[in-house]
Amino acid sequence: MGEKVDNQSQAVIGVDIGGTNIKIALVEPRRQELLETVRFKTLVDRGPDAVLADLSAHLTELSRQAEKNGFVLRGVGVGCAGLIDLASGIVITSPNLPGWENFQLGKRLGEELRVPVFIENDVNCICYGEYWLGAARDLGDFLCVAPGTGVGGCLLIDGKVWERHGYSAGEVGHITIEPDGEKCRCGNYGCLETLASASWLVWRAKERLDKGVKSSLRHKLDSSGGLDAESIYSAAVAGDKLAQELFHLVGTSLAIAIANVAHLLGIRSILIGGGLSNGWKAFIGPLREELGRRLTFVPPAEVKVVRAQLGDDAGPLGGAYLAGKRTGII
Repeated sequence: MGEKVDNQSQAVIGVDIGGTNIKIALVEPRRQELLETVRFKTLVDRGPDAVLADLSAHLTELSRQAEKNGFVLRGVGVGCAGLIDLASGIVITSPNLPGWENFQLGKRLGEELRVPVFIENDVNCICYGEYWLGAARDLGDFLCVAPGTGVGGCLLIDGKVWERHGYSAGEVGHITIEPDGEKCRCGNYGCLETLASASWLVWRAKERLDKGVKSSLRHKLDSSGGLDAESIYSAAVAGDKLAQELFHLVGTSLAIAIANVAHLLGIRSILIGGGLSNGWKAFIGPLREELGRRLTFVPPAEVKVVRAQLGDDAGPLGGAYLAGKRTGII
């Protein structure tokens, strides 16, 4: 925590609820000072009530710490994976948060914390975080693609996330890439998410290994009993052919989706965030190569693809930015 300051100092909290982890940031928004961070497992199988109880406990403790150190908590901005009714703060549905149907996240958190709570789509918060303090500060209008547990998307136009009819938009992760592809958790088939997310990357690796494809990943799977995206990335960097093929699929699939959006909207700037952006070196080459082939009405040289800078902090910092904006602090 920062040093104790006068009682007029105002703070906000940003939260990022993902399918795997929850990240929280306590921020002094005017000075853009990160005061405290918390991270813990979502453990979605327990259901939304249990997850909410954990989150409320952490937020209450952070609020107490802020008050003890001379800060007044003004609001909380929450980014949550899924389809969000922005006005009411209700999670309509979330493919990566089972059981979160019509869940009144905003109302229940507000009752617990007794401060204004603002609910947003999680990737929209990543957009805001990078726009405020990260790689998107000078991008102008941009598309954000965030491959992680799923693949989120966001359009930021004129400094504001693109939203329509009270719901978030820009869900590039559910653009169809393979019409006859695998069934996505959203119910559609062949979504970008089934080709370029960490969870599906691991699924495809196991599927190939089960079919007898030779790879160093077999030893990893047998010795630890599981695989993750990080181990597949490490294998790709080390020259493993299967791992490289899987990341090539990630890159080319992302490129197809990006080209579709660029042709539709004329967007020239692309920000790639999310947990799988840690595999940047393994997929950016295939992405740029495929993008060069796919962009026919938009000059490829004019399309800028950059990696997010803030890592796991982007979502909670974006939530803090949202709370700061909505409460008039920034």
